[in-house]
Amino acid sequence: MSIDVEIGSGLSDGDAAHFAAKTEVITTAMQRVQENHPAYSWVWTDEIRCRGCNASLDIPRIASTKANADRAFEAHQSAQLDYLLGVDGLLGGGLP
Repeated sequence: MSIDVEIGSGLSDGDAAHFAAKTEVITTAMQRVQENHPAYSWVWTDEIRCRGCNASLDIPRIASTKANADRAFEAHQSAQLDYLLGVDGLLGGGLP
């Protein structure tokens, strides 16, 4: 059994437009983060470096695995997204 519900079905026209605008801002910010911080490289067993901004991200030496490096890099990208949304996006009114 499945239930299909459209997100906009319960929204007024003004709320739907606001929702669409916020979605566009978030999507644009996510694209900018992926363009500016596309991947990482291993520097040493306990360090990776963002190929976009060259930030050094530490990995616990005893837990120096690809999975932990991926998590550290995802946290880096998430912080960048939060910054963009706080500065340019949701609080600032839009991205250029």
